[in-house]
Amino acid sequence: MRRTSALLGLALEGAPDAAAAAAAVVDHIAREQRLLPAVYLTRGGRLRCAALHGYWQARDGLPGTAGIMGRTYRTATEVVVSDVTVSVDYLEANPGVVAEACFPLLAGELTVGVLDVESREPLRESDLEQLRAYAGALGDRIEALGGLPTDSPTQRLLRHLADMAAMQDADAVADALLNAALDLVPLGSALLARATGGGDLRPSVAAGPLAPILRAAGLESIGTWVQDGNSCFTVGSPEAPAAASLADLRAAGVETLVAVGLFVQGELLGALVLASPEQAVIDTDDVELLEQLATHGAACLRTAELMGSLRERAESDPLTGLGHHATFHEALAGSHRRPTTAVVVCDIDGFKLLNDTYGHGHGDRVLCGVADAMSSALRRGDRLFRVGGDEFAGLLAVDTREQARGAALRLRAAVLDARLGVTVSIGVAVPHAGETDAALLARADRALYSVKAAGRDGVALANDEPLPATPALG
Repeated sequence: MRRTSALLGLALEGAPDAAAAAAAVVDHIAREQRLLPAVYLTRGGRLRCAALHGYWQARDGLPGTAGIMGRTYRTATEVVVSDVTVSVDYLEANPGVVAEACFPLLAGELTVGVLDVESREPLRESDLEQLRAYAGALGDRIEALGGLPTDSPTQRLLRHLADMAAMQDADAVADALLNAALDLVPLGSALLARATGGGDLRPSVAAGPLAPILRAAGLESIGTWVQDGNSCFTVGSPEAPAAASLADLRAAGVETLVAVGLFVQGELLGALVLASPEQAVIDTDDVELLEQLATHGAACLRTAELMGSLRERAESDPLTGLGHHATFHEALAGSHRRPTTAVVVCDIDGFKLLNDTYGHGHGDRVLCGVADAMSSALRRGDRLFRVGGDEFAGLLAVDTREQARGAALRLRAAVLDARLGVTVSIGVAVPHAGETDAALLARADRALYSVKAAGRDGVALANDEPLPATPALG
């Protein structure tokens, strides 16, 4: 291959773009039939196949975590695998391959792709030296060409749409929607406003230097511009007066404004607003891109919110709104990553008799009252769950056993202060080092039973005597 390097230099000099340069390198290397070359260039955070030789099919769209090529791109260092059968990173694409070498393509300080070469024979050191030189020459040519070509607005839009479609959290969708809008039309500031039940717009999330102005703006005026499915944008005419409904925004320093509505099945979900303190001429093609982004973003927002609501309902007790038995055990399993977490178990004293005497409707109201009372006594980081009929459990962040006892006493006092006509018995346990969840719960349960055995209405710290009972308030 060294004999033809001059020919490659000529081919690279004549290459008009990165793709042509990649093809020239691949064609040159492929003269050695034992070698299977491929060049992948980065686009949108993935490696895209620009040229290859000797393959029936190609892998494409590789993330930085995929295979030897992903590893090379991610680390910007060459990777040589002399025996692919023992490499966990090897991705098979051609039978008979015994070795693979991959080299980063550097355009200045920027990694723009990789040169990957598989071989049906062991790679020699002279092969590696020459391939390394070819990778360097290709990177230099790409740099001389001004780097890789930029993505078209449509390509960027589609990439943003795909990213949002994969999101399940509504806040993440909202942030992604703002970032996508500013990428497509880089005015510097953006606001996502959400429609209230009455149809008014309220600020949701904002970004950029004009964010405070956009948040403080009277969004009703923008709502009138987009409520019928219209969009609006300024046209960069400083001599023209602003519409009366937008005069305040202009007076506050907004010289360029674009607003599009977010609609789902004809319902106005909100508005996407972009702004700049500088005068700029907005192309209607840009507005159309934003409309397409807003349409897809609105659907993603609605879906994420519905999914979030379903998850919340699935993870919550429908009567009290607290987490239920399953979510308690899931939270308990994860609590070991937090500071010391005390476990509290609680029963409503005499609840069955109350239900039998006054009916289940009254019992439900008492359950909700107890849940609200104890929730009001929680501190930041504490969590409360309803784990059975009249049984509650809590996870309380504490530093000492005395703090755990004090937290449990606050829960008991909150129920008494609510004057619901009931008392509670509470057992609390602080975990020992290395203790299992089951053992911790068992100690809390034993503490609870000791309170009940002593007459109910009290708090017991595991391995301690329960506090004296206090008569229930009527």
